[in-house]
Amino acid sequence: MNAKRQELLIGAVERGKYAPLYRYLKSLRVNRWSTTFAEVERILGFELPNSAHIHRPWWANAGSKGGHSQSYAWNLAGWKTTDVDQETQTVTFVRQ
Repeated sequence: MNAKRQELLIGAVERGKYAPLYRYLKSLRVNRWSTTFAEVERILGFELPNSAHIHRPWWANAGSKGGHSQSYAWNLAGWKTTDVDQETQTVTFVRQ
């Protein structure tokens, strides 16, 4: 991703609905954070969409060809998702 595009995306993330998660992840001082969907919702201040609970692709990481606003929030904060378990409603974020 070129620097100009990344700068524009960061600006959009900082103003977007997933900005609280972006800021939270930027502030963490660990390299791995395992959490619940409920904790992500608490940080965001709203419920995750139904698709986050039933469709694994909602948690996909933004690739070089693009992604969704939620995935840009964690990717641009320097994290990626792994170990998404929709049965137990848990996800692990790993610093890139």
